[in-house]
Amino acid sequence: MGNSKIVNLLFYWRENNRYLFSRTKFLTLAVFAVSFIFTLNDLSFFFSIIYSLSVSLIVFIAGFAVHKIVDIDAGFYEGNLGDDIRHFLLFWNDGYRKFRLSKTKLLTVSLVIIGLIRGIASYFAGEGSLIALGNILVLVVFAIIAFVIGAVIHQLTGHDHSRYAQKDVDVSKSTKLPKTNENTSPIFVDYLKSADELKREFDESESKARDLINAKFEPPQITNDKFMAVVDNSRRIFDEQYSGLLNLINYSKSDSAKIEGEITSRMDNLKSITDKLNDLSDELVISMSKSKDGDIHNVLNDVETLIDSINDYDE
Repeated sequence: MGNSKIVNLLFYWRENNRYLFSRTKFLTLAVFAVSFIFTLNDLSFFFSIIYSLSVSLIVFIAGFAVHKIVDIDAGFYEGNLGDDIRHFLLFWNDGYRKFRLSKTKLLTVSLVIIGLIRGIASYFAGEGSLIALGNILVLVVFAIIAFVIGAVIHQLTGHDHSRYAQKDVDVSKSTKLPKTNENTSPIFVDYLKSADELKREFDESESKARDLINAKFEPPQITNDKFMAVVDNSRRIFDEQYSGLLNLINYSKSDSAKIEGEITSRMDNLKSITDKLNDLSDELVISMSKSKDGDIHNVLNDVETLIDSINDYDE
């Protein structure tokens, strides 16, 4: 994603080995900024900070509670911060990387903007910061009501898949893999064949896992997004390991215990990732006849643990 650590801290949750945009953090920062700006004229700097922190803390606690209890805060986007904010403010997330322009959100954002304009006008007209905040609050309340009504209608009327603004990405092409070298040393030719076979097996396992996830957790579901995020991460780590493996094979001209050990280690990592995806697929197949998904989530955690261990090893 390319975000700095500060941006990640301020706007993202860390989940499933990647950073996901947090609506709670965004709204908390927005509330703090507005409260601070509109109270700074009537309160001292210190008390303005205290007041703004108090109000924004309430927003954060409420959002965090929702995030923990019903797990609907994090947006599963993979763009930069600007794209993530735009998706949050103007689009429905109707499934894995599918975004649809929302008339409800457009109306909601418009009401909030009108409220901000009214508040600014009141502020510069000398009516006081409390009146200015009151003008904003009135429109925010209307915006919340409009959003709730629109969201209910959105859920009740279903989704028109033909209207999706789809951002599907072929993650297998997201990493530029080095080409095999025709001049590869004969010493490593067998390794090259084994590496190609491991990649073929992973591609098949990944495709199967994605199909089963969509069958088990039909989008749009947050669980579908979470499982797909883990598969995405598996693909990313596999491609990184595979790329390093090809470089070792293509550019190593002499046999050595160190080179052979590194090649073997990377091949073991590739096989482990594929095996874990196969375990996940097996549990998904089995779970389709069960009501509980505990075993699936255990395997999901195993995949994440494996990815973390490979990341830690490479670092």
